[in-house]
Amino acid sequence: MENFVQYNPTKVIFGREVADQLPGEISWKKALVVIGESSAKKNGLYARVVSLMNMAGLEHITHEGVKASASYLDADEAVKKAKAYLAEVIIAIGGCSAIDVAKAAAIGYYSNHSVWDFYMLKEAPPQKALPVLNILTIASTGSAMNNNSVLSDPETGIKKEFSSPLFYPKAAFLDPYYSVTVPARQTAFGVSTMIAYAIQQFLNEGDAPLTDYFTADLVRLAIQNGKEVMQNLQDYQLRANLMWMATLALNDTLSNGRNYTDKSISSIAFALDMRYEIGHGASLAIVLCAWLKYHQYRYLNRIRFLAKHIFASESFDYDATANGFVKKLEDFYQYIGVPVRLSQAGIGPTEKQQILQSFQLNKITVNNYKMADKDYEALLELMW
Repeated sequence: MENFVQYNPTKVIFGREVADQLPGEISWKKALVVIGESSAKKNGLYARVVSLMNMAGLEHITHEGVKASASYLDADEAVKKAKAYLAEVIIAIGGCSAIDVAKAAAIGYYSNHSVWDFYMLKEAPPQKALPVLNILTIASTGSAMNNNSVLSDPETGIKKEFSSPLFYPKAAFLDPYYSVTVPARQTAFGVSTMIAYAIQQFLNEGDAPLTDYFTADLVRLAIQNGKEVMQNLQDYQLRANLMWMATLALNDTLSNGRNYTDKSISSIAFALDMRYEIGHGASLAIVLCAWLKYHQYRYLNRIRFLAKHIFASESFDYDATANGFVKKLEDFYQYIGVPVRLSQAGIGPTEKQQILQSFQLNKITVNNYKMADKDYEALLELMW
C-alpha cells in the first residue's frame, strides 16, 4: 500500500429532515448563502433554510444563479458580496457547483486577488478561510464531504480542480428527500459521475486490497440502485443509498492506499464540459469507456477484478473479460440514458481539432501514463 493520511473533519448529518438541525450547528451572526439557478427555491428548501437561519439569529444575504461548470467569475462575485457584508460563514444549498463556489468564496474572503489564481497555482496556497456548511440536494461528486473544488474559466476554456484542507465543510446536511425532485437525466448523470470517479481512483498506482473491494462494491451498488431508481424516481431509500455512495466515492475512502495523482479521466471530461453542455456525467461516461478500451492491456488485471466483483464475469481469456466489462458498463449507461459516444451526445467528427485543442488546454502534468498527441487522437477516435 502507498502511504496515506486519513483525515476528514466534516460532520455529516444524514437522513430525512436533517436540515432542521441547522440551528444547532450555527455559532455565527452573518452568512452568505450560495444557491444554484432555481431548484432550491422551487423545492422549498431555500425557504426552509431561511426560516431556520432566522430561528438561529443568523442574518444572511444570498448569491444565486450558480450554473453547472461554475465559473471562477461567479466565485469572485460571491467573494465581493461576502466581504461587503462581512460574512462570517458561507452556506451552500444545492449540488456540487453551488458547494464548489462556496468553498472558493471561503478562501477568497481573505485574499486580495481572484480565486482563480489559487486554482491556476499562481499564488501560494491559502492559509485561512471562512467556514462552510452545505445542504446537499443531489447525489453526484461528493463535494459535500471533501476538500476539492472545481471551477472553470469560460474565456480560456479551462476547467480546474483545486484541493485544500480549508475546503472541508464544517457540517454537511444530506437529506435524500430533496434529491427525489431531481429529474431522471440529472439523476443518471449523478450515478455516472460517482462510478467514473470511483474507477479513476481504482486505476491509480498502489496495492490496496481492502480499498479495491470497497470500490467494486460501491460501483456494483451504484449500478444496481441506478437501474432501480430510474424506474421509481420517488423512492426515498434508493435516493438515500445513492447519496451516501456518491459521498463516499470522493471523500478519500476509495483512494486510501493509492497514489491518487493521476486524474486524466476527469481532466479530459473537463475539456468536453468546456466545449459542450452535455453534462459532466455524460462527459465522464464517454471518456471512461474510451479510456478503458485504449489502456486495456495496462489495466487487464484490474479490469478483470472489476468484471468479477461487479458483473460476476470471469474468464481465462483476459481480452474477452476486459472487452466484456466495458460492454456491460456501456449497456448500463445506455439503460439509464447516459451517452457513451460523442455522436450520441450530438457531437460529430468535424469537431475533432477543436476537441483535441481543448484536451491540450486541460491536460494534467501528473499521470501514470504520459499522453502524447497521438494518444489523445487515438483516444478521441474511441469516443465517436
